[in-house]
Amino acid sequence: MNRRALLLLLALTALPFAAPAFAQAVDVSAINAYLVALRNAQGRFRQTNPNGSVQTGAFYLAKPGRIRFEYDQPKGAMVIADGTNVGVFDPKSNRNPTRYPLSRTPLSLLLRENLSLREPGMVLGATRDAAGVHVTVVDPRAPNDGRMVMTFSEDPIALRAWAITTKTGQRTEVALTELSTGVSSNPSLFNIELAAANYR
Repeated sequence: MNRRALLLLLALTALPFAAPAFAQAVDVSAINAYLVALRNAQGRFRQTNPNGSVQTGAFYLAKPGRIRFEYDQPKGAMVIADGTNVGVFDPKSNRNPTRYPLSRTPLSLLLRENLSLREPGMVLGATRDAAGVHVTVVDPRAPNDGRMVMTFSEDPIALRAWAITTKTGQRTEVALTELSTGVSSNPSLFNIELAAANYR
């Protein structure tokens, strides 16, 4: 995996885009309640990059603001959000991890302390199909910083995937192949400085 693929995961350079049109309105109240209650999670993921390449790995989530992606290949590739910044670890580079403000990525919406889909301007739309309910969101305070589409199963409600789209239409999808909620992770997993110190 190259640095470009990691950065596209976070959609850190997205600019304005047009909101999609949805054929069917969906009540997201139950999904909102699920997201509010989602505090800790971990599992496995499958990432599809804009060029069609696929990567797998493990993730750990702890609100507010913390998530860690560990890629199976190449060994040592990671993305860590510590609540303030995002650190991108590239095993092909001997330099310190590249850091970006977490607030600049739509992923920060999922990691908010008090996420509410009722916030004006956040939800661009929602639709339902055989794969589940898809909710398209932006940060109302920075709508030009990117767009995220979250996918949920309905019975029971559970986060299944998300996709981030850049201004050029490049789309990176993350499907959760395993998900355990309510499982606390060691806080050190989200420490960028500690990870950098131990990085090979």
